[in-house]
Amino acid sequence: MTAISQDQPKVKPKGPPNLTQSTGAGWSFLVPFLVIYVIFLIYPVIQAVIMGFFDWDFLDISDRTFIGLKNYGRMFWGTEMTWDAQHLWAWRLVGLAVIPFLWRAVGRRSLTRGSAIGLTIMLVVLFGVTMGVHPGEGGRWYDSQFWSSFGNTVLFVIMSTPLIVGLGLALAVALNRPGRLVAILRTMFFAPYVLSVAVLTLIWAFLLSPSLGLIGSLWESIGLEPVNWLNSSTWAMPAIVVTTLWWTVGFNLVLFLAGLQDIDRSQYEAAELDGAGTWAQFRFITIPGLRRTTLLVVTLQIIASFQIFGQVFIMTRGGPNGATRVSIQHIFESGFRDFELGYASAMSLFLFVVMVSISFLQFKYFEPEGTA
Repeated sequence: MTAISQDQPKVKPKGPPNLTQSTGAGWSFLVPFLVIYVIFLIYPVIQAVIMGFFDWDFLDISDRTFIGLKNYGRMFWGTEMTWDAQHLWAWRLVGLAVIPFLWRAVGRRSLTRGSAIGLTIMLVVLFGVTMGVHPGEGGRWYDSQFWSSFGNTVLFVIMSTPLIVGLGLALAVALNRPGRLVAILRTMFFAPYVLSVAVLTLIWAFLLSPSLGLIGSLWESIGLEPVNWLNSSTWAMPAIVVTTLWWTVGFNLVLFLAGLQDIDRSQYEAAELDGAGTWAQFRFITIPGLRRTTLLVVTLQIIASFQIFGQVFIMTRGGPNGATRVSIQHIFESGFRDFELGYASAMSLFLFVVMVSISFLQFKYFEPEGTA
């Protein structure tokens, strides 16, 4: 047996990594982001909360008077307030009609009983009680434009979200295959998303022009009178929805494509061997496989729709007759036209709470099973 040389250096066993060095490296990456995050997001939110309790002049920021909850009273209340079961009965009926579907989801085990009870109580309070409050005969809201603009915003969310999410999913399913033509089509559908809102609105304002636009020419070619889309109380909001659909559907297409490519192809192969058709595969493989992606897309789309401003402000200025006036426009005009920073901050905080609440409810009650 060969003797081991006494001069051979001994190899020291490796110990655990230096925790101090690892922590320092982690903070070196994290701190720059945290600084930017706090300065440009957390601080403005805190500042908006504080400003909402003041009568704050935009032209003279030192001219501020503490008024407590008066800005919120101006938003939510009015004179001669009353409650009526028939007020906004159609909207309230639609909201309450969601309750049976919640309990149907409990039967399918896609929603827990506790979640259904919580959502049912919230819907009853919101649609059954709160929406029945309104000014009585001879009364008025302190700020009627707040409610009309918020109602237009909710209408836009309801109209645009199913269309943009649904079309994004349909395009993703259709383009989830190899091929040069498919790659070109993906690029074409995504390309509008890189445009600025100013370019987008100029394109669609020209297309929708009754005298110069392509759509007006098509109407005339089939013997119909061109429609003045953006000056019609009936068609202005749908025109903005279509404009937004063309602009943003490509982003949802990309997200759904990523989700589709994450589904194991062996599931489709096994389904084909079992004789499952295209619709059955879509229903029982594609839809369950896209639950997390769908939750993300719907949440992002609702948040984006609540923040609509550019399209409306450039294309219609909130008209005609306030038919497309939205919450962000009312906040903008209150703060930068009427110089009421305190009131604008209070409305901004209300909109922020609405978006956060909807996002929380979606992730709390509709999160796919097995998600950590």
